[in-house]
Formats: sequence, structure tokens, C-alpha cells
Amino acid sequence: MSPDAAGLPELQAGVWRHWKGADYLVLGLGHDADVDGRTVVVYVPLYDVPGPRLAVRTVGGFLEEVSPGVPRFAYRGPA
Repeated sequence: MSPDAAGLPELQAGVWRHWKGADYLVLGLGHDADVDGRTVVVYVPLYDVPGPRLAVRTVGGFLEEVSPGVPRFAYRGPA
């Protein structure tokens, strides 16, 4: 993903598939109010989970590969 003018990656909102097979709805990017400069991806699992529905992960963690050629999340399309 290429960065935008603010230096943030362009991350499509929509449905993303985790490498283990579950789908998630990415709402967009957010910031960590306690850590300057930490940008997070805000997303919702598209399956039942106990507890809070919203999840966050650092942009780096969201976009990283879990093994060579295998991204943690892959964009599937718009919601």
C-alpha cells in the first residue's frame, strides 16, 4: 500500500479476509490516543465474538506477512 499525503498507507474500507479464513469489515484508520504517531486499523469481525465487537491492530501488524507471500489480511472487496 502506498502512503497518502499525510504519510499514512492507503487502506481500503471494506471486507478483508484473515489468513486463517475469517472475514472482517475494515471501517478505516484511527489513532491511539495514548501513543503519539501510532495508527491503527479499526475493524469488526463478520462473525459472532464474545465481548466488544470493534477490534484494532496497528497498521504494520495488519499489513504484515505471516510468512513469505502470505499476508495477514487480504482485501476482498467493498462491503
